[in-house]
Amino acid sequence: MAKVEFLNALIVGWNVEAAGLFDRIISTPALGYNIRGFIKPSGVSEKVHYKNVPVLGGVEDLAKVVESYNIKEVLIVLSPQEKQYLPEIINTCTKNSIVYRIVADTYDAGYDHVIRHIIRDVWRPGEFGIRRIFDFLGALFLLVMLFPLFIIVAAAIKLESDGPVFYSQQRYGKDGSVFAVHKFRSMVQDAETKSGPVWAVKQDPRITKFGLFMRKTRIDELPQLMNVLKGDMSFIGPRPERPFFADSFKKQIPFYMNRLQTKPGITGLAQVTVGYDETIEDVKEKVARDIEYIEHLKSWKMNLKILWKTFFVVIFGEGQ
Repeated sequence: MAKVEFLNALIVGWNVEAAGLFDRIISTPALGYNIRGFIKPSGVSEKVHYKNVPVLGGVEDLAKVVESYNIKEVLIVLSPQEKQYLPEIINTCTKNSIVYRIVADTYDAGYDHVIRHIIRDVWRPGEFGIRRIFDFLGALFLLVMLFPLFIIVAAAIKLESDGPVFYSQQRYGKDGSVFAVHKFRSMVQDAETKSGPVWAVKQDPRITKFGLFMRKTRIDELPQLMNVLKGDMSFIGPRPERPFFADSFKKQIPFYMNRLQTKPGITGLAQVTVGYDETIEDVKEKVARDIEYIEHLKSWKMNLKILWKTFFVVIFGEGQ
């Protein structure tokens, strides 16, 4: 039997529902949570415990408690009397890149604009087994079948410009883990030596002629099949972002870090429905589509639709 790895977690709420959530978690070790304590939204004036698990502070202490206790996930379960604290709790979690889940559907319509953008059920598995099997076998099959194409692309890259065939870059993965994403190099060597990290733009002079073709057909993304094989990525999901840009976006875009609640993908709903990133508004639109996808993660209809649209992007060279 596989050993369960426990995740340090915090329950934000001090009510019957919070106690019920705690009881269910400790009676179901397979959920993988180690509850370090509670946050009482209204604050604490004396030491309080529930079944020997302490209240560690109020909402104003949340960021400090998360850091002190190495908390990896915050579970929010507020009573109607506590719901006034929800915006502050979410804002604190977002600013501090804390993964959080709302574990109740009892909030009134006034909070719909917040609730609909969040994964609300803590007992819903984030990555289900059948998907991982599909990713692994699909990536293995395509790597074998496309090996001759890899050789041709590698030769074309070397003939046009000096430098390596592959390009690796640090990206954020699930739950904020950092991994190296692999691509065929589509720009000149050391493209960011002088400029530092910058957005690619249309008609970017750093992109080689063959690189432009690869980007239009998405061929430059094919080495990410190795990331899928390793388990860093899935075929479908939010695109992995560079930490440099993600750390900036999370300060400007509410719920930006919620994109990290599932594995990033080679393609995704945002990639087939939203145009090229040119402004922060484009990024906001893609974030909205990413969160929409996460909310329907298990919809095979949506996943097949995304793959179908991606196929036409590749065939007709509609990438950028």
